[in-house]
Amino acid sequence: MEPMSPHNHRKGPRMPLNDEPAIRRLTDRAEILDVVGGYATALDTKDWTALASLFTEDATWEYTGGGERLTGPEAIVARIAAALRPLAVTQHLFGNHTVRVDGDEAEHACYVQAQHVAKDGRKYLGAGRYADRLHRTADGWRFTHRSLTSMWSDGDTAVVLG
Repeated sequence: MEPMSPHNHRKGPRMPLNDEPAIRRLTDRAEILDVVGGYATALDTKDWTALASLFTEDATWEYTGGGERLTGPEAIVARIAAALRPLAVTQHLFGNHTVRVDGDEAEHACYVQAQHVAKDGRKYLGAGRYADRLHRTADGWRFTHRSLTSMWSDGDTAVVLG
């Protein structure tokens, strides 16, 4: 394989500019990843209104490690806000995204690493996997179900347990 250079980057198959199904798939994927990124940003900025706007009215959220299952944006946001509000700062990083779209329904999965810092500087790092279902609404893609499975953690659990 020839190394990339400014002179050969256009070799190989190209997507026709009028391939509407391919463009729709790429647009859907980008919009879904914006919702997922918006979730992380809402958590880390503690923007509870923005967080609520990412869910449908009948959405469910679950934390499989704790056996928790909540329904509706109000309950979901109340649970998350109670956990994050006391912290000085958090940083949620998502990666390894997979997206499958079927009409107005979609599935998304990704890994997460989330750093939680207490006001006194103690830290807790959690890592896991999100599995999501989304629905295309008049306002764009929204979560209908979000499930978090913990995979590992490090640090002071009292930071997140209170």
